[in-house]
Amino acid sequence: MTFGKRQSGVGAAAQALNVDMAVPQSRVVTEAARATGSPVRWLIVLIACGAALYGLFVNYAPNILRDHRLAGTWQPAYDLRAMEGKCERTNFIIAFCNAKIKSVAMPDQAPIAVSFMMLFSGGGGEALVPVRSTIDRTAVSIFYSAETKLLNRTLSFISAAGMLTLTGVVALFLLYKAVNS
Repeated sequence: MTFGKRQSGVGAAAQALNVDMAVPQSRVVTEAARATGSPVRWLIVLIACGAALYGLFVNYAPNILRDHRLAGTWQPAYDLRAMEGKCERTNFIIAFCNAKIKSVAMPDQAPIAVSFMMLFSGGGGEALVPVRSTIDRTAVSIFYSAETKLLNRTLSFISAAGMLTLTGVVALFLLYKAVNS
């Protein structure tokens, strides 16, 4: 066989597979399949999934719960002004939106940061209208995130938490399999 020359399909496949005609074909391999990767790799994946899930629940879930609790009570807040609002879309799938709400009545007060995540949707040039709840006067948000895209934000949270949980369970299973092999 010369280097760099293509071989016919049957000959090349037989050479690549190292077929030995002297070995009987009835021999069956009884060894169980091993888990790919070392236990350290799956432990790192498991810890990363747990940390991401923790961060998602600590940083994102309280705002969604608050917005569901106060749904239908949002009114435009004329004493507030939205500034520095932007949505960054990643891979046409997920959008991370951020805005700062500043008080017009008290300009020396620190602005309130509002951030949220949406799947398969973007800001789309929506106006950033600051709103305040009629029930809880300290709760302020952007109307677009608090009312218009609340269902999308909820489904995005559930999807992200579900995917992270599923990845963590798979990593846990593969860690268990790698340790016991």
